[in-house]
Amino acid sequence: MQVKFVLSLMLAGALTASAQGYQDGVDNFNAGRIDVAKIILNNTINDASTDKAVAYNYLGNIEFIEGNVAQARADYEKGVKANDQNPYNYVGLGKIALLNGNKAEANNYFKQAKDINKKNLAVLVAIARANYDVDPVANAKDIETNIAKALKDSKNTESSAFLLQGDMKAKEDPGEAAALYEMAIEADKAKNVVNREAYVKYANTYFKVAPSFAIDKLKELNQLEPNSALAQRELAEKYYDNEQFGSACIQYGKYMENPNHFQSDEQRYAGLLFSAKEYDKSMAIAQKVLDKDPNNYFMFRIIMMDKNELKDYTAVEEMGKKLFEHPNADLIPNDYILYGNALSNQGKTAEAVAVYEKAVELNPNKPELLVDLSDAYGKNGQNEEAVNTMKRYLDGGNGKVNDFVQMARRYDGLARSFEVGTPERIEAAAEGAKYINVAIEKTPNTPIVYAIKSQILLGGTGNKPNEEIAQTYEKMLELLNADPENKAKNLALYKAADYMLGIYYTDVDKDKAKSYLDDYLTLDPEDDRIKVLRESLDK
Repeated sequence: MQVKFVLSLMLAGALTASAQGYQDGVDNFNAGRIDVAKIILNNTINDASTDKAVAYNYLGNIEFIEGNVAQARADYEKGVKANDQNPYNYVGLGKIALLNGNKAEANNYFKQAKDINKKNLAVLVAIARANYDVDPVANAKDIETNIAKALKDSKNTESSAFLLQGDMKAKEDPGEAAALYEMAIEADKAKNVVNREAYVKYANTYFKVAPSFAIDKLKELNQLEPNSALAQRELAEKYYDNEQFGSACIQYGKYMENPNHFQSDEQRYAGLLFSAKEYDKSMAIAQKVLDKDPNNYFMFRIIMMDKNELKDYTAVEEMGKKLFEHPNADLIPNDYILYGNALSNQGKTAEAVAVYEKAVELNPNKPELLVDLSDAYGKNGQNEEAVNTMKRYLDGGNGKVNDFVQMARRYDGLARSFEVGTPERIEAAAEGAKYINVAIEKTPNTPIVYAIKSQILLGGTGNKPNEEIAQTYEKMLELLNADPENKAKNLALYKAADYMLGIYYTDVDKDKAKSYLDDYLTLDPEDDRIKVLRESLDK
């Protein structure tokens, strides 16, 4: 299973927050992580350190985005009640009025916002954004007017204006959007302010075209704000999205030390540790999640994966049972594979077959499961079912060279289960030869496939060599002899070929027979059986 897919399975769990401050909610909203922001803001709304006017403003923004206009209005009104000198909740109420077609009412709210502090040019940008959120086309003139005034009055230093312009360009021109986010970063840098939102948006935009630039920008943010949970998480995420799983694992490790992280982050970290082959650490993090959330089936899965790599099949079975008995578990093919493999490796072959049969039934679009089912049938002594299942897989246009080889071997096993000379044995061997011939077509210069073909053909004849078998062995020897070192490395193949060729040529060409048997005796001079056979040819 691909690493990224494995890790993605760890993220569907609950977003259980740790001890976030409300500012982390604000930061996550600005970074586009609305679900995370909502949880943090709701969890911290009554904290003594929370600026409720700010928190309610962002909660209202979230509800507005989610289409819950009535709740958005309620949050903005709570924000005004908490602090009537915070201008942004008036902007929020104006946005709702604008959405409802009440332009005059909207302008009245916008005026109240501006009158609180006429020097606060960010309010002009907030009004422009409100117009943009409602209808960027119909409100284009108001958007442009407010942005232009904010930039003019600030002498082009109002970073929020650059941010909004970047957001407006992000879809159609990512390069220009990134340049505007960079301008926001530099504008605030001149004021000794770290604009976390601009850094994250720059990285998110540039990542699509130049991942290394995005990652470097987030490294810079981490240097400036080493304790920021947002900065740590965003860098870890970008490493992950760029499939730099080792760096992602290290960065997530740093992020885990920050109390402002989520359970879903712990779940991904457990998966990353698994991908880094840190199985014991992965299980420790998974168990930490289970201590808080005992029915977290994602962690059942990750522990099962860890235990499988450690070949602790008893533990895999135990965790697999928990996973399969979970009422809400969204089982995937790999779950069945690991569980079935654990049962099979403990000799519980009939139970393994049942697991794989269910996997195939529930995942008809995953033909690769047929390979596992076929193997399970074979281990359970169901040779005919093993062959038919593998045939179904290969005849569906699937399979690599090794699959055709395995299919040929299964037919060989089936053939040898019948009496020598019976039509069933002959037919099964012929089918096996058909599949090994496909493997030979795909890899014509591989000696081992010719050796396998020879064994399959011998199974059909009851170990009596014929012309086709002789030709197959001779082709194998031709390929092996291309490298003088092969003789020492493939002694068994040479001996099998020499023996069968010696037998075949005894009645066809005695000189050839003698040559092959002589070669055999150079490899195994103490084999009395071959000595007797060789001596008989001189009589």
